[in-house]
Amino acid sequence: MYSRKIEDCPEKFVHNGKIVFGTFKGHPKRLDIRGVAGPYGVVPLPTFITNLRIKSRLSFFFSVGEYIGNIEFFDAKVFGMAEICFWNMTTKQRFVYRSVMGPRKRFVPHRLEYASTACYKKSRYIRISWDRSRNKLSVIFNLKGDSVRPGANAALLANFDSEDFAELTSVVPAPTLRRCSAVYNAMLPLHGAISLLGKDGSQKTMDDKDGVCFFDMNRSYMKFRSYGEFVTGLGSVNGKNISFRIKSTSQDAALPDKYNENVLFYDGKATPLPPVVITHPYGIMNQWVIQDTENMIDLTFTPISENLNKISILVLRTVYHTIYGTFEGMVRTADGEKINIKSLAGLSEKYTIRL
Repeated sequence: MYSRKIEDCPEKFVHNGKIVFGTFKGHPKRLDIRGVAGPYGVVPLPTFITNLRIKSRLSFFFSVGEYIGNIEFFDAKVFGMAEICFWNMTTKQRFVYRSVMGPRKRFVPHRLEYASTACYKKSRYIRISWDRSRNKLSVIFNLKGDSVRPGANAALLANFDSEDFAELTSVVPAPTLRRCSAVYNAMLPLHGAISLLGKDGSQKTMDDKDGVCFFDMNRSYMKFRSYGEFVTGLGSVNGKNISFRIKSTSQDAALPDKYNENVLFYDGKATPLPPVVITHPYGIMNQWVIQDTENMIDLTFTPISENLNKISILVLRTVYHTIYGTFEGMVRTADGEKINIKSLAGLSEKYTIRL
């Protein structure tokens, strides 16, 4: 069965211009990959220029009560974007709110011990913050409605000292040994409430419920044109919290068996997963098939509802599909335990980025 060595996490991932690749337990104090020597070939560009090619993303996936969704911050250096997309799993209704933010020093922080990121617009207040000394990760959003969507408020809280908390950090070639992508992933039990506010002043409130969240922070030396597919499942199986993140992208390493970012969290333990092949021969709104060659992953994803996001700002061009659906099949832990999955809620993403 597939295995990937999990090592102690170094203090820094870049030493004298060289990258420390690997899969690491725990987390670094800072998720920082600046200073790599010659990441784009033999052209002797100074590092302050190549550092500008590092793009950052922070994602918070949540499944709590009747809602599932994703909050995403994207940092393109000269501007940032925040988006919330969530679904009511009972009614299948979709809610999408996004905001483009002007230049500022940093949209996605480096620190993993304590930090926050936020969009402060009056109509789109979104904040994700964490402080390990207080064992707390909190998410707050206050979103103004308009003619096509209601207002939405939420307060969500997760605790780092929970028995179900698990984390893993990966630094992989992206895709050559000259460049890298650093990814921090964590699963935490979640607790909170979400309210929808109608134009007529009515309010629909989901009282405090328990759930699960998947926290993802990524920094990568991006190619000028990138594309890929992700699937993220989260919820409960056999009374235990589960989440997984599986991807196949143009940023994948040349040796994906040795270096990749796929991970399963189950019952408070992290399992590095092998590379996969993701197919959807009849289109992205028909069944996806996610399989590996190690008999650890055999899943299908059935789409229910899609959010299509197209952005054209300055030099950035993106087409981003976020799809809510359900998973069926099985995954295996590092201990060989087979987890049968039936109607597990999750999200898939398919993107093309040119910048």
